[in-house]
Amino acid sequence: MSNAPIDDDDTIFHEDLDLAAPEVEPAGPSLVTRMVLEALGTFLLVTLSLGVALFTSAFSETRITVGAAFGFSLWVIIVAIGRTTGGHVNPAVTLAAWIAGRFPGRDVAPYILAQVVGASAGGATLWALISANPNVSDGRALMDTVAIGYGEHSPTQFGLGAGLIAEVLGTAVFVGVILAATSARSTKNLAPVSIGIALFLMIMWTIPFTNAALNPARASGIALFSDTWALTQLWAWWLGPLVGAAIVGLLFRAFGPEEDLLSHQQAMVVEEIEVVEIIEER
Repeated sequence: MSNAPIDDDDTIFHEDLDLAAPEVEPAGPSLVTRMVLEALGTFLLVTLSLGVALFTSAFSETRITVGAAFGFSLWVIIVAIGRTTGGHVNPAVTLAAWIAGRFPGRDVAPYILAQVVGASAGGATLWALISANPNVSDGRALMDTVAIGYGEHSPTQFGLGAGLIAEVLGTAVFVGVILAATSARSTKNLAPVSIGIALFLMIMWTIPFTNAALNPARASGIALFSDTWALTQLWAWWLGPLVGAAIVGLLFRAFGPEEDLLSHQQAMVVEEIEVVEIIEER
């Protein structure tokens, strides 16, 4: 309680405001910085993981090798940029985090744009590298081996329906692990390895169906540098992963720990206070 005179209402009022106001933390990285890191992270995911897949396919590809490349790459990327951007590097993850109430809606489109740009840069890099090999007569034909497809372009000729179901389920499991591993009640130090293992397993599971998208940005980045069939089928590899992510996001929003929503709301309050203070200073 304040020792101020009873008639000094203004002083008491402001003291109460100071006690009630949340502690303001230092401003975090800007949206542009986070977009650049998301683009870089997605670029590395595509370049490293699909680079392994491309060059492994030339020497009797094994699913374990490709799955491990994706899992370890994502693990490293999350450790490197996770504290700054969340380490989404996947539009499905960004969508699920927003629907689950853990990510601001205004940043969804910029994040997805950055991820697609990064993945496209990764696809361009791989295409340029393999096309520079004098033993490769058609770079796009080789890129087809890591593109996502159904029917005759599925590794085992699964149709569109089976491919979509596989992508919905695979992405749902993967995103579910991400949201669980990054929950307020989880052990944060285990999140990168848990997420990396989850991607490894889901890549292994979905490769026979579609060649394993689970990530619309990854599918887009390769389709741009493959034969035209990959672009005509690309809509399915946005639809499937986003549907799976949306379902899991809704489930976590409805049944997830309340602390996850509260932590996001508190962060938003702090950010709004910082914006107001900047405006007032100007």
